[in-house]
Amino acid sequence: MLAIFLLWISVWPAFAGPSGEWRYCYAGSEQSRRFYVSQPFPSSGSPDAVERQWVAWLSRQVVRYETTGCPRGTDRAAVAASIASAARYNAGLGRSTVELDWQFVP
Repeated sequence: MLAIFLLWISVWPAFAGPSGEWRYCYAGSEQSRRFYVSQPFPSSGSPDAVERQWVAWLSRQVVRYETTGCPRGTDRAAVAASIASAARYNAGLGRSTVELDWQFVP
């Protein structure tokens, strides 16, 4: 299984399209002590469109947050490293990381 997963991660960018930009979105809540994150995704959409879609989805899910954003990276690995770093930082602040099943729709 691990070999298949590693192979999938290595070939996925080839199927992601020509955008060359990857993102993930987050929402932080000091009140609930949670750091919500999406999975990495390829994005050719405008940053405003991505964030509007993320915020609208959070509202429909009734996720409460004080901060939000959708950082970008050059590839999936860079974004995954950014997520891991952000999760460690938030853990240091006493916030648990919650992965949300959100998909950006271009």
